[in-house]
Amino acid sequence: MDTMPRVLPRAVKQPIFARNYWRRNSWITVGAILLIAILGYFTRWICDDALIFTRIVEQILAGNGPVYNIGERAEASTSTLWQWLLAFAGFVFGQSDTSTLSWMLGLLLTAAGFGFAVSATSRLHGGHVAAMVPCGILALLGVRPVWQYATSGLETGLNTFWMALCWWLLVRLRDSESAKHVVAAAFVMGLGPLVRPEQTLVAAVFLIALWLVAKPTWRVTLAAVAAAGALPVGYEIFRMGFYGILVPMPALTKNASESFWARGFAYVGDFANPYLLWLPLVLCTVLLAGVLRRHRSDRIVTLTPVVAGVLSLAYLLKVGGDYMHARMVLPIFFLLMLPVLVLPAAKKTRVLGVVLLVWAVLCASIGQFVPQDSKLIDDERGYYHAWTGQTYPTESADFTPRMRYLKDALSPRTLIYEDPHERILTARLREDVPSKSMVIGVYLGTVGVISPVDVGVVDFWGLANPIGARFEFPTVKPGHSKPLSNAWLLADYADPDAPVLNPGNFALRADLTADQVAAARHALSCGDLAEIQRSTREPMSPGRFWANLTGAVHRTGVTVPPDPFVAERKFCGNP
Repeated sequence: MDTMPRVLPRAVKQPIFARNYWRRNSWITVGAILLIAILGYFTRWICDDALIFTRIVEQILAGNGPVYNIGERAEASTSTLWQWLLAFAGFVFGQSDTSTLSWMLGLLLTAAGFGFAVSATSRLHGGHVAAMVPCGILALLGVRPVWQYATSGLETGLNTFWMALCWWLLVRLRDSESAKHVVAAAFVMGLGPLVRPEQTLVAAVFLIALWLVAKPTWRVTLAAVAAAGALPVGYEIFRMGFYGILVPMPALTKNASESFWARGFAYVGDFANPYLLWLPLVLCTVLLAGVLRRHRSDRIVTLTPVVAGVLSLAYLLKVGGDYMHARMVLPIFFLLMLPVLVLPAAKKTRVLGVVLLVWAVLCASIGQFVPQDSKLIDDERGYYHAWTGQTYPTESADFTPRMRYLKDALSPRTLIYEDPHERILTARLREDVPSKSMVIGVYLGTVGVISPVDVGVVDFWGLANPIGARFEFPTVKPGHSKPLSNAWLLADYADPDAPVLNPGNFALRADLTADQVAAARHALSCGDLAEIQRSTREPMSPGRFWANLTGAVHRTGVTVPPDPFVAERKFCGNP
């Protein structure tokens, strides 16, 4: 018996024959699913960043928790839900190495997302219309990165699926009277922060639209708010208590709170220009304007993904984009296309659909990204295709041959590093480090899957390093602007009783001195840096959890001068 109050429908229900629109136009939905699945399969790949998730999943399945290294609580992944979804898949299929599963699951979720999205848009515009034109579908499928990031091993497929499901639920709520549907939709929409932190903005827009469309009573509203916030708020409390900060570690590394407008516009232009996206965007804007004139009662629903996409674009411009070509713009592009994926086959729609079809065929055939000399934005798929020598790099074994020597060189209680000339240099590991040995990794994912879970990996770029992530370097290339110097490496992990300037024992650069190592080691023992070390390495207990929780706000704002002497003065005071 449903004891929850009913929600009055916002609009008059459509007649029975109008609700069966999907049966007459199901070929479009099926066609969209098959096309993205086929195109995604023939461009399948994973990248080094995907292997970061693989490493974390290995730690989870080994019983060490959601960490990158044993004994160091650093949240290296930016998609909590993707991380745990992969862990669940690995548990079900009995595979701790989920690299192959990641691209398969990503492709499955992308195809399912296209299915939900097209079905919802058909339902929104279909009514009694007998034929539809796949306008927005053509715009999406004409752009190669849409196919390529259908796999990649990253959370893009999950992102697509979540946005499509939110859209489907919102459209469905126009014809629903059930309070349970409102609460269930709120729960799904509230998952945005766990899909990716920036999807909090998209989730907020959809939740507001849900309230405006459903007009629930205050009791249902409270239930919906509780449902939307349950998992994100619960996990944020866990994050603060377990990791000791407010956001995933990569957000600190990329200085996500700062503004880089010029770089952001360059990043978006880097996506739009190679594919002449101004043409489909202009045409789809014209089509959207026509839709808004026809469907006055559905304007809120129709504009919701557009508003979410525009606000997300503004945020992306502010934070300066990313170093992966197209990756961070694709969710925005998908949102903007949702209301016009399919449209009733009027005369103008057919004409514009033909123009979009010609553009899509030409763009898919000849439109491609050409990396610039600055190398600030990379063609990730092309890079790893060349780097691994594989047409379809889809498993961790495709990446490991380039660094197999690290595994061969591994020995207990040793810190291992490869210098620019590919020489293996070592230092004796500090006694209290729980890992049996440590390796510094420039390719964090690849080195992580080579190394067993009881071997620690020090991230050269700071994505999983609590100290390196806080360096006060200017962000030029996001995620690749904070190199960890040997002074900090040795100060943090090397045995302090070993000779400091012994090239046979330490990975030393010519500019490294014993005084630098000593200054860095002293800085790590003082003030906020000492507390950061305790928050990530001290054994977890109720007291430690509470200390992490209450100090998370302050700890998140701590920055570290990369110069050991400056850092020593900042955290330890003047001698």
